[in-house]
Amino acid sequence: MSATIYDLAEAAGVSISTVSKALNDSYSISEKTKKRIREIADSMGYKPNARARSFARRKNGIILFAADLSRGVGFENPHMFEIVTGVDRYLDEKGYSLILKHVTKDAAPESVKELMLSEEADGIIIHAGILTKQLAFVLGKEQYPHLIIGKPDFANTLSWIDVSHESAGQIAANYLLDKGYRRIVFLMGDAKEDQISLRRLDGINMVFEEEELSIETIAGITNYEESRVIAEEILRRDQIPEVILCTNNYLAMGCMQSIRTEKLSIPEDIAIMTFDNYPFSMLTVPTLTAIEVDMYDMGNQAARFMLQKIKKPNLQTQSFCTTPILLEREST
Repeated sequence: MSATIYDLAEAAGVSISTVSKALNDSYSISEKTKKRIREIADSMGYKPNARARSFARRKNGIILFAADLSRGVGFENPHMFEIVTGVDRYLDEKGYSLILKHVTKDAAPESVKELMLSEEADGIIIHAGILTKQLAFVLGKEQYPHLIIGKPDFANTLSWIDVSHESAGQIAANYLLDKGYRRIVFLMGDAKEDQISLRRLDGINMVFEEEELSIETIAGITNYEESRVIAEEILRRDQIPEVILCTNNYLAMGCMQSIRTEKLSIPEDIAIMTFDNYPFSMLTVPTLTAIEVDMYDMGNQAARFMLQKIKKPNLQTQSFCTTPILLEREST
């Protein structure tokens, strides 16, 4: 089996990008480095294929979007496809194509490395749900055009964009306090895995602490049925909360079902509020007050930055985009 460009990079102790540039006589690589890499290539019998040479000289007009696309993701993470749609529409206008790739979190480091080695695309957009420190190391080492959708939960030098979930939490907290609510319960997912909810909670706590108040938090609720059961327990208390604030529509739906079962009225007996306007908040009876984030716009901005990064490889961003907005409806 002939040597690959990865074998050359490992033998030379440099990145794949450096090997590719050296073999293609790039001005950005020193003559000394070019000579050393070519000597290693000759000694290992490396023979670049025509397809690889073609990619080295020109862009192929394709961007990859890597995410866990397991069955049911459309229900568990409906924002995913709003982001993908935003990315695709922007790229289409610029003459680029988008290819979706199913990649699990455990397999991400190796899978993404293989995608980069294949030179199938000009750049890769990665959903933060599959990001690990090992994958971050791969991305940093190879210097491949990339962008993470979502803020990593560890220190890094990656390029990423995200929504300010802390701001969303602050907007929700200020709204509820302004309405006169004080006894509030926040339902969220796993306290270790649900980084979005944790950041929303940080924003809520910032506001409540300023008012010398606190919010009750119940974590580990991941679906409709679990939220329904928790809500039943909450409604059996001697003093029920004034508001149940849910981290997504699915949890809000479970709470509403339990409130109806107990023959209580929303918002007269207890109010409900949710983060995310999609997919159910506009369809419930009563309609749900929600904190909305424009994920389509974030997809647009992700695609725009990716094309900029292809033109300017040293370009980097670590920023928030789109501003969460309050949609007041009947449930509060």
